[in-house]
Amino acid sequence: MIAIPKKKYTFDEYLALERAEGIRYEFWNGDVVAMAGATKRHNVLVQNTTFSLRAFTRKNGCQVFSENVRMRLPASEKYVYPDVVYTCEPDDLKDDQGIYVTSPCLLIEVLSDSTGADDDHKKRLHYFKIPSLQYYLLVHQDAYKVEVYERSADFWAYRLYEGINTQIPLNNINVTLSMIAIYEGIEVEEEL
Repeated sequence: MIAIPKKKYTFDEYLALERAEGIRYEFWNGDVVAMAGATKRHNVLVQNTTFSLRAFTRKNGCQVFSENVRMRLPASEKYVYPDVVYTCEPDDLKDDQGIYVTSPCLLIEVLSDSTGADDDHKKRLHYFKIPSLQYYLLVHQDAYKVEVYERSADFWAYRLYEGINTQIPLNNINVTLSMIAIYEGIEVEEEL
């Protein structure tokens, strides 16, 4: 992400900036940060994960969004663009003209060199404060590897899933993801 010149923006100015420039920006309490471009590999992983979740949306009464839907972080004026957002919250689903969601149960970031540290550290701390969030997943691009953070009462449990034939159970939201489906069309060298 690249910071644009220091100016504090209101939320309305931020929205106008995005419309005028056609660039996605994250909004952090008046600071505006341009989103980095993505590789084709990143895009395929986001699409595959989104498509995998689509199979559960109707059954679970939920919706999945990818890359271009903002999420408002709780108790702040922060708006970010997670790679994949899965929400079952009626307020998030009622207005298909809305510009952000507030209550996801699952967030997924595909790690990249330019945003990996922010996704794994800075954003994770904010994401964990979302009361509705049950899972936060980090999908690696260079290995068949997905890191899963799962809400468990008053703490977050961590699990690492590796290998192309692995299933990722997300029981709290009645979803199971397949590593084969996530990495369809992606070839990585597996470590022996």
